[in-house]
Amino acid sequence: MGWTAVRLFGVHPAAGIVRVDTCGALVLPSAGAVRAITATEVSFGHATHREKPGQPQGVPWWEFGR
Repeated sequence: MGWTAVRLFGVHPAAGIVRVDTCGALVLPSAGAVRAITATEVSFGHATHREKPGQPQGVPWWEFGR
């Protein structure tokens, strides 16, 4: 589907999850399982993660603090 590690697991390189605008689709808690995934959205049923044009990019959470 074209999802990168940053788009799925990204966090802000200095602030971590405090900066939610850089968090990937699977980083922030959602109240449920993924219901649908397309090339541009991940839907959790009640909420949908979409990447917005110009949205800052983070780093994968496993590279946070390096």
